Amino acid sequence: MRSEGEPPLQPGQAATRAFKEDTGVEPTYRIAAQKVDIGTAAEAKALVSNPADAEGKVPAVAYVKYTHLRGATVKEYPRVGDYAEVYADGRRGAKVIGGAAGRPKGCADSDEIKNWRSGRSQLLCNTFLIPARARSVEVIWTEIGGKPFVWRF
Repeated sequence: MRSEGEPPLQPGQAATRAFKEDTGVEPTYRIAAQKVDIGTAAEAKALVSNPADAEGKVPAVAYVKYTHLRGATVKEYPRVGDYAEVYADGRRGAKVIGGAAGRPKGCADSDEIKNWRSGRSQLLCNTFLIPARARSVEVIWTEIGGKPFVWRF
């Protein structure tokens, strides 16, 4: 997904990009993947309706900090956080949507963010199921057709 030879970003290192929100505003964000918490096989099974879907998998929660640097206020429902994904050994994990995943402590719910102005930051988190024995884990943020930002953990 990224250019050959381009080194990944370090955890917490920021990248900057303008992003067109669904509401039409296009603020510039500073994006920094902070950490990835890897859970247990038992936690993975609790996240899915059919435990067989979690066989050999563990949850990986990506914590990504977004800072609204400049541009119009995002009145509601920012979607910039929807574009962060967890990859394990080069393959995209299966995203866990709401439900039993809950919201990790300290993470905002993008559906509850209102009037996000310049200078304010939000920590948005996404949970993915990845192979339990993954050797490498990355957070990749990219918008459709855009150049990805990659953090290796």
